[in-house]
Parts: sequence; C-alpha cells; structure tokens
Amino acid sequence: MSHQPTEEMATGKGTRTQVPAEQVEHVICQLREVLSARVVVDKNGAIQEIHVLVSSNRSPKQVVRDIESALFAAHGIVVDHRKISVAQMQGALLRSVRNRLRVADVELTINGTKAEATVHLQRGSETFTGQAAGQGSQSNQLRLIANATVRAVEQACHMTDQIAVEDINPNVMVAGRQIAIAVVNMLSQYGEDVLTGSALVRNDVNRAVVNAVLDALNRRTAALQDE
Repeated sequence: MSHQPTEEMATGKGTRTQVPAEQVEHVICQLREVLSARVVVDKNGAIQEIHVLVSSNRSPKQVVRDIESALFAAHGIVVDHRKISVAQMQGALLRSVRNRLRVADVELTINGTKAEATVHLQRGSETFTGQAAGQGSQSNQLRLIANATVRAVEQACHMTDQIAVEDINPNVMVAGRQIAIAVVNMLSQYGEDVLTGSALVRNDVNRAVVNAVLDALNRRTAALQDE
C-alpha cells in the first residue's frame, strides 16, 4: 500500500497531520542553522503557519526547501511553502540564541508509588541530561519533571545546587488557552533571583513544564555562557 501525503493543497486547506506540533518543531530544529521553530495548528490539527528563526549563513529559500524535505521524509507531511516564514538573525543576539537550551526529550517512569523523570536538553550538538525521583502522585510528577530540567540546566552551565524550583502551575488559563507557569530561584555571583517563565500547553503538559522552566532560565544562563 502506498503512503499518501497529508497536504490538502487542491482544496486550499491546511496540512492535516496526526503528528503533534512539538514533534514537527523538533524535526525542523534538527536542520542546519535553524535556531528555533514554532508551528501553528488549528483545532483540527491542520498546520496553518510555520515560523522559523535561522542564522544568516543560509538563504531562506534553501531553509524552506529543507523543511519541506525533512517533514515529508520524517512524517509524510507535505506542506505548502507559502505557510513557512523564515527570519534571519546575526550578531550578538544570534550568539545569545545559540547559547539557549531547548528540550530534546522528556521521559517519565512510574513504578508503584514512585516516579522518575528524565529530561534531555540540547544546545547545538551537545546534549545534557537531568534526573529527579520521588513520590509518584500526579502533582508531584510535574515537579519532578521541573527538577530534572533544572538538573540538566545546571549540567549545561557547570553549576551545582544553584537552582531550585519554587512552584509549578500547569493550569493557568489565559485567553481560553492553557498555560504552564514556572517559578524558580537561582543563586549566582550576582546574588539570588526569583525568575518566572511560561509555556503554552498544547499536546504534552510534561514538555510544556520543561519549556516553562527554560523560559525562566534561558536568558540568564545564555548570558552566563557569554561571560
């Protein structure tokens, strides 16, 4: 049986796919010179827009072609190139973005009353892993994920016990959308800071918690890498 692409280009509809937007973004972020990606879908899972941030080393047209090829090869998705927008970045801001960490994978293992979270973060070609284990209630599972994220950030920044999770709330409603909020405490040579971050909860609340923690920490940790 032949595999049929999911794009409904003839009818002008969006690209319908059962693949979560986060996985589509992950594929795009593996491409050369791509710094970040954001996929916008409608309530039916149809891709409406793809926004990509890249360095100035590649032409936008080549990036768009790479995205089209990668999505078809990875998930059989055919996307209209007109849905893809590419922004280029250079200079000091580019260095800051390159130093930022992003989520590669989130694992949660439940064993009876215990749970263990493992979070893998990426920065360029480097991968950093953090783990946290403890009581396995549903509310504590998200805190374990946040703590594992913090451990991975500390590994990436050569820190030890300098970041603590103060609170995680995955159910903040704003404009009818579910938002995850993270509050973390960070100790550095500059003193003690309470930092906050947020992330839209789409298909995966665990990944949203990781992104909320990173949103709180990334600007500060990227600055530390520049020092």
